[in-house]
Amino acid sequence: MKTSRQVQGDIYRLLRNSGLARAINGDVYRHGMRPRDSRKEDAVVVFTAGTSGQVQDGVVTVNIYVPDIDPRDDGSMVEDTRRTEELEGAADEWARGLQAPGYLFRLADAIHTAAEPSIAQHFVVVRIRWRYGENASY
Repeated sequence: MKTSRQVQGDIYRLLRNSGLARAINGDVYRHGMRPRDSRKEDAVVVFTAGTSGQVQDGVVTVNIYVPDIDPRDDGSMVEDTRRTEELEGAADEWARGLQAPGYLFRLADAIHTAAEPSIAQHFVVVRIRWRYGENASY
C-alpha cells in the first residue's frame, strides 16, 4: 500500500524528470512548497484523493502556474493565452505517457486553465487518475 505522501512523491519525481518540467521556466514543487511571491511558471503536485486496499486508486492534481501579462501596458493583467495553450498541450503529452511500476495512469478530466486573480496568474490544471496494486486495471 502507498500513503498519500508516497503517491505524491512518485508523481513529483515523474514530473521533475520530464520534458514538461523542462518546458516551464520555474520549478516543480510539492503542495505547499511553492514560494508565495513566485512569478515563474512553477508546477505544483497535489495529492487530491486516494483509497486504501489491495488495489488503491485516486487523483493527483498538477497545477502549472503562468504569470498574467499586460499586453496594452496599461496595468490590465490578463491570461497569457499563448503560453497556457502551449503548456496545456505539453501537459497532455506528459500525462498520456505516464508510466511507473505498479501504477496505471489516465487523465481524470480535460486539462484546462483556471484563474488565480489574487496573484495575477492563471494555472493549467492536470488531474491524473491513478491506480496502484498488483491487479490494478482500468
